[in-house]
Amino acid sequence: MKTHCFVCTEPRSLTVEHVIPQAIGGRLKAKLYCKECNEEFGNSIDDEISKQFGWIGTLLNIKRERSKAQPYEVNELKSGTTFLLDGKSMKRKSPVVKVVSKDGNKLDFADVTARSEKELKRICTSIQKRYNIPGDMKTFQDVHEGPTEAERIMMIDNALLRRAVSKIAYGFTCIKLPESVIFSSAFEAVRKYINASDKPALACANYVHTKFMTDYVRPIHKIHVALNRNRGLLVGYVSLFGIYRFTVLLAENFKSELEWPDLDYTFDPVRREQVVGNENFRVPQLTEENILHPRQSKEFIQSELDKGHKIIGNYVDNFRYLGGKFG
Repeated sequence: MKTHCFVCTEPRSLTVEHVIPQAIGGRLKAKLYCKECNEEFGNSIDDEISKQFGWIGTLLNIKRERSKAQPYEVNELKSGTTFLLDGKSMKRKSPVVKVVSKDGNKLDFADVTARSEKELKRICTSIQKRYNIPGDMKTFQDVHEGPTEAERIMMIDNALLRRAVSKIAYGFTCIKLPESVIFSSAFEAVRKYINASDKPALACANYVHTKFMTDYVRPIHKIHVALNRNRGLLVGYVSLFGIYRFTVLLAENFKSELEWPDLDYTFDPVRREQVVGNENFRVPQLTEENILHPRQSKEFIQSELDKGHKIIGNYVDNFRYLGGKFG
């Protein structure tokens, strides 16, 4: 069955899309985009969501529908050593192999720190063959419980993330509103923005106008869409893990003769269940300036991020070992 892709608008067969990427625990699905668009988004803007925020899914051991959670990197501050944390244990990203041979033929010294017995055996066998060493080498396996001071650098707002969260808000809106409305000219700008990187930004990290998007208790994903009828603006709100929060200008000059409630979707990726909210809740009426250029200081953003990271700390004991910087 063919219909029109909700982004390129071409008459094509549609594939199943996770509105919130499944790499971070998203479960809401619908046939929204053609195969070509879906593959392009998966390799670009969806991948950026996974790159920047997937580590939280790994840390929380969130079950994926497909594939396994990928380990993420943290750097020990004192030594600079890079470790991989898979949510359960921490291992070096790479083995340490130090080989000293003064004449290039005879082994004078070798120090091997491996991440597994299999890797240890492989490295030692290679050294033995290279230097013609009989018997067994004295070796050990490095086990690291977790660095006491470590950090990872995260990006909370960039061009790819803005397009990615715009697609999340738009995809949810496509599920909720009639196709005749979605394919109207009011949504043409956001479709072009999602599909191309050279368009003016229609989204922004926003911590000033989005406090209602988190309860500061659970690492919830939330999508909210509201209409400012007086200004004809359709506003999308996206919160990931209750920490990273954005506003999206979904449509300008949006007109509706019908009264309709705000659209809301709240999901707990740890419990894998939808959270029911207050149907009568209404958000403040934002202007275009509020949506795209919120007045927020770096100190305020850091404060909100710290509150969000405390949410994760309530779920994961070894999160206290990790610090973070944002850009």
